[in-house]
Amino acid sequence: MQLLLYQLADGAFPAGSFAHSLGLEALRAIGLLGGERELALRLGELAWHTAYTTLPFLGDAHGGAGRGTDGSPGAGRDAPAAADRATDRFLASHVANRASRAQGRAFLIAAEAMFGDRLALPFGHLPAALGAVLAGANVSLDAARELAMFGALRSAMSAAVRLGVVGPLRAQRLLLEVRPTARRALGETRELTGTHARTISPLVDLAQAAHDRLYARLFQS
Repeated sequence: MQLLLYQLADGAFPAGSFAHSLGLEALRAIGLLGGERELALRLGELAWHTAYTTLPFLGDAHGGAGRGTDGSPGAGRDAPAAADRATDRFLASHVANRASRAQGRAFLIAAEAMFGDRLALPFGHLPAALGAVLAGANVSLDAARELAMFGALRSAMSAAVRLGVVGPLRAQRLLLEVRPTARRALGETRELTGTHARTISPLVDLAQAAHDRLYARLFQS
């Protein structure tokens, strides 16, 4: 199982996350991501943002202890599709919505090539895709949540390096230092379902929403 998680967590896994900055490019453009100190703050915010906006829907799709998106038992095979629809309703920003669908569909294509099973979702949002695929691969919910958290932080750090905010060696130190925050966020949101999802970092949301208005763009979101 650990080897499977290592493969899925590898930056070489073709899920398309390298094309997205999770709002960092817009923050850089408007002067709110000038250096290492600000990047460390943004990473901490992103950890909590991921815990409250992505992981509840991932948990619903995974099935948890038979939960549905309303927290009720017995959701069964309908849970991934219900979580996918709920994610689509939650992501009101067209940029964040588009990015979630793009990454989710890329992940589903890679997962199909890897496992040989095709999973159809109404929209293909990333949280639902991750939850459903990992549940099918017998990955525990806790491991799935940790994988999603690491993926978000790694993708943001990769974007920061390419934006010139921090060097690749120092980036690894910052990624290590954000681990305690990520662990707290994972622990405090462990029981949340999609009905509890909420935005707790307006700066991240506003930055993502402004991405399409940037004069020049390196990333899709």
